[in-house]
Amino acid sequence: MDLRIYQEDGHGNAVDEHANEPVELEVDVDGYPLADTVDFDSYMEFKPPEKPEASIKANKMVSTAASGPVSYYKKHGDDVKVHFFYLVYEEGLTAGKAGRQLGIARRTAYDWLKKDQDLIVESRDGLETKKTEKKVGRPALLNEEHKKHLEETFIDHPSATLDQAIESLTNQFSDLKVTKTTVYNFMTEKCALSFKKAHFHSKERNSPVSIEKRFDWVTRWIQTDMHYNSNCVFIDESAFHINLKRTMAWSKKGTRAEVIQPLTQAKTTTILGVISPYGIVNKRKTVGGSKMQKSIRTVTGHYFNFTASTIDVMDRHEEFKGHYIIIDNAPIHTSDNIRKFIESRGCVYLPPYSPELNPIEQFWSVVKSKLKREKLLEAETLSTRITEACQNALISDLKGFCRYSESKFETCLNKNPL
Repeated sequence: MDLRIYQEDGHGNAVDEHANEPVELEVDVDGYPLADTVDFDSYMEFKPPEKPEASIKANKMVSTAASGPVSYYKKHGDDVKVHFFYLVYEEGLTAGKAGRQLGIARRTAYDWLKKDQDLIVESRDGLETKKTEKKVGRPALLNEEHKKHLEETFIDHPSATLDQAIESLTNQFSDLKVTKTTVYNFMTEKCALSFKKAHFHSKERNSPVSIEKRFDWVTRWIQTDMHYNSNCVFIDESAFHINLKRTMAWSKKGTRAEVIQPLTQAKTTTILGVISPYGIVNKRKTVGGSKMQKSIRTVTGHYFNFTASTIDVMDRHEEFKGHYIIIDNAPIHTSDNIRKFIESRGCVYLPPYSPELNPIEQFWSVVKSKLKREKLLEAETLSTRITEACQNALISDLKGFCRYSESKFETCLNKNPL
C-alpha cells in the first residue's frame, strides 16, 4: 500500500513531501475495467525460445557434385518475412538494408521484394506478367520522351494506376498504342519506378517546427543516462477489429481479388501495451464498465488504471527499477492526473508527430501484420489472437525495435525528416 501524507504549502495548495500535488483520480477497476492479456510474468514463462546465432536447422548444405563446391542457403520463416516487409514498406528501408538487418542474403531480399511487387501489381490491375522473348530488330515503342512524361506523371500522382498511366500517355501521344505489360516493364526497367505501399503522413510530421522539437528533445536526452536498450519502457495503445485484413489477396489471373467480410460489426478492441528490451511488461484490453463512455477511444480512467497496473508490475521486478517511462504526447497521456501520477517515476514525453522514436509503434505493426495472415471469423477469437501474437514476440525483436528507434536520434540531430 502506498501511503502519502499531504500538507499545506503556504500558498493554499496540498503537496506531499516531494512537493507533488495529489492526484484527483484513483484506481477504479469497476468503472474502467481492463481485461488481462499478457504481463511480464506470463510472458517470461511462455515466451518463445530465441533464435540461435547460427541455427543448424536453418541452414542446409547443397552440393553441385560429389566433389564439387559446397554452398549454403538459409531457410527463413514467415515471421522473418513479416519483419522484412515491415521494414521495407513501413520504414522505407531498401531491400538490401532490411536484409542486412535481419540476416537475409542480399539476393534473397531483392527476390522477395520483386515477387511481392509483381503480385501487388497483378492483384491491383489484373496484369499478366508472362515473360516473352524480345523480338530482335523490333523498334522500341517507348522512348526518352515517354520516359520523361511517365516520370513527371508519377511524381505528381504517385498513386496513379497503370490504366491511368496509359491514358495519360495516349492523351499526350495520340498515335501511341501500348499494352499494360509494355508500360509496366518500361516503368520498372527504364524509369526505375517500383510499386510500394504508400505512406500517409500528416503535413505537420516534418514541418520545421516538428523537426526543431525533435532536435531539442534528442539534444536534451542524450545528455542523460537514458538508453532505449537498457533502462526504458515504452507505452502506447492500439486499436484492433475483427475485420482487420491484408491490403492484398490472392485470386486467379484475370479476376479481381475479392474478400467477403463477416457480417459482424467491426467492433474496435483497444489494447494498451508496454514493452521493454527485456520483454513485454504489460498488455491489457479495455472493456465496458459502469462508467464506460460511448467512444471507441480509450478514456482517461482506463489509461489511469493501466498506468497504475504497469507501475505495479515494474515495482515487483528488479529489472525495471529506475527505468524511464517513454510515452507520446497524445492528449489522453498528458492529462493532469496522468502527468502527476507518472512524472515522479521518470516519465519522458516524446516530441509531437514522432512515432519513429517509439519502439512500440513497430511492435504494434508487426502484431497487426501477423493477425492479417489469419482468418478471423468470430469476435471472441480476436483477443486470443492478439494475446498469442504478443506472447510470441522474441526478446531479440524487442531489442531490435529499440535499436531502430534509437538509431533515429542521428536523423533528428541532423534535422532531417523522419
